[in-house]
Amino acid sequence: MAVKIITDSSSDISPAYAAANDIEIIPLRIVFGEESYLSGVEMTPDRFFRKLETVEELPKTSQPTPGELTRVFKKYLDAGDEVVAVFISKEMSGTYLSSCLVRDTEKLENLYIVDSQTVTFALGIMVMEAVRLKMLGYSAREIYEELERVKSKNFLYASVGTLKYLQMGGRLSSTSAFFGSVLNIKPIITIKNGLVEAIDKQRGQKRAFDALIELLKKGNVDLERPRIIAHTDNPELMEELGRQIAHYTDFDIDAFARCDIGATVGVHVGPGACGFAFFAK
Repeated sequence: MAVKIITDSSSDISPAYAAANDIEIIPLRIVFGEESYLSGVEMTPDRFFRKLETVEELPKTSQPTPGELTRVFKKYLDAGDEVVAVFISKEMSGTYLSSCLVRDTEKLENLYIVDSQTVTFALGIMVMEAVRLKMLGYSAREIYEELERVKSKNFLYASVGTLKYLQMGGRLSSTSAFFGSVLNIKPIITIKNGLVEAIDKQRGQKRAFDALIELLKKGNVDLERPRIIAHTDNPELMEELGRQIAHYTDFDIDAFARCDIGATVGVHVGPGACGFAFFAK
């Protein structure tokens, strides 16, 4: 009996990593007006940000249907596999609750569903941790129990490069966005109680990186578990953060995975966001 790991496209797991580690990614839909695209399939991060530049109204995200979830789960369960499904925070999407409803309605056994309480690259390292545990020989139930235990120790911190999309989404007034842009303000965000939350703001990218690195230093990072750095539409900025981490800390930056942040979070922060996620001890 094999263990199959499933996640959704908000995890921003790359297709190459998914293929190499036998991960099934269930795509969410990105809706631009009357047009709908499967995230990660019909809408890559690069294409998403090019399209985002042209919109006057932010696109929306649509969760997988119960039928789509049922088909994916049964494909593996009917083949005799155990399944661990690690999904976007239930506070951000109905994917987790729909999956639980499918499991209970269809009476699916050997299906273990995790509410990650997070999203994007922090969800990504939850999936990577599931892969690590699978390689260590853990059963699906054991992987599920360990992910439930450590998910509260999963921390994401990032700086936001532009205030435009926070304003468009109603999270920032036009006046605050104007003066914030003039002053080159970079909000620092994290995830608390399953939702994105601003915890700080810095003037300029250098100060934002300084603040992020201080959070990393104080994070009591668990070096046995996955860690990652990520960006929205600016890989050079991500690598600069990597160089800063290598310069100001003792962390091996080559041990951090890399991530291109896609539509689910990119729609709110726009291009130029940059940060990292890790597990604390």
